[in-house]
Amino acid sequence: MSDQKDKTQLWMIPYADLMSIMVIFFLSLYGFSVNIKKSDYEAAMAVMQKELGAEGAAKKIEEIQAAKQVEEDLKKQIQEGNLGVEITTSRIKLTFSSPVLFDSGSAELKGSAIAALDQVAKSLIKIDTQVTVEGHTDASRMLGKKFSSNRQLSLMRSFSVIDYLIRSGVPPGRLTAFGYGEFRPLALNDTEENRARNRRIEIIIMRQETTGEKKT
Repeated sequence: MSDQKDKTQLWMIPYADLMSIMVIFFLSLYGFSVNIKKSDYEAAMAVMQKELGAEGAAKKIEEIQAAKQVEEDLKKQIQEGNLGVEITTSRIKLTFSSPVLFDSGSAELKGSAIAALDQVAKSLIKIDTQVTVEGHTDASRMLGKKFSSNRQLSLMRSFSVIDYLIRSGVPPGRLTAFGYGEFRPLALNDTEENRARNRRIEIIIMRQETTGEKKT
């Protein structure tokens, strides 16, 4: 009777081994995710999914590689402090301080802005996703200026950026402009430093393929 009882519990040995392996596996994944950049972790997980046959893994890897390439292409501007980059699972957000692209109260691109936007345009041509250009200002009143409101100024600045991107070869159907004026601040408009943070152009690149025109 004792021998029969012992045999019925033999399944516990491989089960315990399996649980130990799973614990080690998930602890390894956790340590991996803590010690590397998010984009690298995403890439590693996508490769693992591909090996396991998960649907969409190949497309995910392609999107991750495209996002990393954009960051690499713009590395010089990032290092010089002219551009901020934020990469998430759904989008890439490029942020230019307005003085990099425009003079105060103007929606006409500065000569130096062309160099700043040129590499952005080249990067956008490489990928096939929707792009939104958002203009933002501080809360200073538009007294005696060309534009009637900060919102109008921010929208015209967005149009100027889009016009340049189109002339540089980015398909117009992928581009959308918004002007938010002072209504989406990054900081309170209580100091000059904070007002400078709020004056910006954001270029948001979605990380999903467009349903319209495709690359050939």
